Amino acid sequence: MWSGFSFSNTEDEAPKNVFQNDSVYSCAKSNFDDYAYSEYLLLNNSSLPYEAFKQGLTGYHNLIQRGELPRDEYLTIIDFSQPSSNERMYIIDMCTHKIIHQTYVAHGRNSGGLYARHFSNEDNSHQSSIGFYVTTTTYKGKYDLALRLKGMEYTNSHASRRGVVMHAAKYANPDFLESNGCTLGRSYGCPALPEEGFSNVVEWIKEGTCLFIYYPSRSYKRHSKYLNRRNYLVEFV
Repeated sequence: MWSGFSFSNTEDEAPKNVFQNDSVYSCAKSNFDDYAYSEYLLLNNSSLPYEAFKQGLTGYHNLIQRGELPRDEYLTIIDFSQPSSNERMYIIDMCTHKIIHQTYVAHGRNSGGLYARHFSNEDNSHQSSIGFYVTTTTYKGKYDLALRLKGMEYTNSHASRRGVVMHAAKYANPDFLESNGCTLGRSYGCPALPEEGFSNVVEWIKEGTCLFIYYPSRSYKRHSKYLNRRNYLVEFV
């Protein structure tokens, strides 16, 4: 049910004069698929599922093509198909083609226990929101250092209004797993990270990099404007 949202077919159409026929589109798509797989192999880390990486890479290139990504040197992927007991956040250096940081991340308290199963864009839902974000500025608040996130899609467009930010928290520390049955604590919807190394994470990805929160949702994949536009394929023609 998509209450409060509408979807325009024009969002998913190719820009004029980019794809003249299906054979050109198929060639560009094939080239991108080859590129995505080769980039995935370079990461040399099978704990990040290929589908999560490919979707993240697709949106990353679409954000670049739309002029919505001030900084393109990093791609951060949070994989909510994995349990919170796994290090399921990955910061990828797009210049060196390596994962430079992998860590734990907590999900919203109403999204689920060990696994995140439910997601929302609504105020006071205390659920996580999937989709593409662009990082913005930092500030000092309840959890000291925090990083603001701009939600770019129908699934997370209320992130700023909801106060969904990236911050560090004691309940996201690895030792919390040992004392709480191998499950991280949960937030009010924020992607909360371990305290150790958090300032480094912020320094890497602040002020305009791509953050993608992945979950294997068929409906999201079908409706996401960043997964369905063809603009990103221009450079692969």
